[in-house]
Amino acid sequence: MRRRLVVAVAPLLVLLLLGVLVPTAATIAERHTATLVSDRLADASRFSVLALTALTGGTALEADLARLRAELDEYADLYDTGVWFLDRERHVLHATGPGQAGSPPDTALPRLTGAMAGRLPPLDRTVWPWDTADEIVVTPVGRDSQVVAALVFAVPTDTVRGEILRDWGLLGGLFALVAALVIGAVGPMTRWILRPVTDLERSAAAVRAGDLGARAAPAGGPPELRHLAAGFNDMVEAVHRTIERQQRFVADAAHQLRNPIASARLSVENLAPHLSERDPDARATYDDAVDDLDRMSSVVDGMLAATALRDRPAGTATVAGALGRRAEIWRGVAGDAGLAFTAELADTATTVREPTGGLAAAVDELVANACRLSAGRTLTVRGAATPDGGYRLTVADDGRGLDPAGRRRATERFWRSPRDQNVPGTGLGLAIVAQVLDDAGGALSLEATPGGGLTAVVTVSPG
Repeated sequence: MRRRLVVAVAPLLVLLLLGVLVPTAATIAERHTATLVSDRLADASRFSVLALTALTGGTALEADLARLRAELDEYADLYDTGVWFLDRERHVLHATGPGQAGSPPDTALPRLTGAMAGRLPPLDRTVWPWDTADEIVVTPVGRDSQVVAALVFAVPTDTVRGEILRDWGLLGGLFALVAALVIGAVGPMTRWILRPVTDLERSAAAVRAGDLGARAAPAGGPPELRHLAAGFNDMVEAVHRTIERQQRFVADAAHQLRNPIASARLSVENLAPHLSERDPDARATYDDAVDDLDRMSSVVDGMLAATALRDRPAGTATVAGALGRRAEIWRGVAGDAGLAFTAELADTATTVREPTGGLAAAVDELVANACRLSAGRTLTVRGAATPDGGYRLTVADDGRGLDPAGRRRATERFWRSPRDQNVPGTGLGLAIVAQVLDDAGGALSLEATPGGGLTAVVTVSPG
């Protein structure tokens, strides 16, 4: 989540910095352009005064014009600038500068028209580093309707463009430094902001895996997230207390029921010598009472087993470590039930998250159910790794199986198939297996075996 937040925030910060950088760069270019034009306009104004004196000075006209031409030549040579001196009819009176001859460039004509009309043309061009064109400066000689000539300067922009690039380089370096500092600060800042979220995620995963003692650290991060972590801890604590009370109640109730049930069974068995051999109904009633008491005792034992099983912590292990040599034990159990047994376990080095009580205990229950209830001839346990890194185990028999409704209800507590009512059992085994697998991120499902029978499918998540 922190990486996604950094990826989302960093571009926004860069765009914000660019929003400052681009206008600043444009302002730098405009400032250098304004400085260049201002300096050249000051020079042009001085030459304008000299030109006006030379054209309207009377007897010394030729001498003044010669002096003006000499100064224009010297200026053009000093600043590498093209200069044109034009009369009111736009005849070139003097042209000087490197490679300059004839009429001024066409880009000067609009400004020249304004200057001849007595208006100082606006300078709306900005010099950019990639624009190599000269800056055109036009100034009138004379004022208002008394303009008698005009001066045109083609000012090179090499020096200004270099200064702009230099300042842009400094600005870019400053921008890069600020961007690096800002982006560098995003990581620690998001880490600080998301620290409670990360810890909360870890704690929630631990609670989901069955560790109700996990708590989120309420320290660090913004106050709102610290309050969220504290609220999560309070919620887990309340759930933990509720579950402990429920488990304690079930365990206490089961323990309290064992003695009365055992006492009732002893009392019923004491009645056996007093039953008349000539009264079959009494014998049948006696047998039913004993069977009911045995069933009640099995239910109580199942409740105690479920409570003890849920108290055992979950963990991770390889499939080989979790199952050990259980295949040989399953073979013996199947053989005692008259079933031919086959075990095909692949990828046993896969590390998985074991359910509470252990993976072997879950498969033991499925194998025992198949041996007691399937009425089949074969039993096969297969296992292989799943694409997501988990593991899939199947316990398949070729016996009577269950219809779709029975497969849906088989994991309900105390549910038993009508045909198995007289078979020993409590109806809690599959319910417990399904619950502990679900708590560990796995699952139990029941499917029909092709050709007849029942297949129990166990999936466990990666460790």
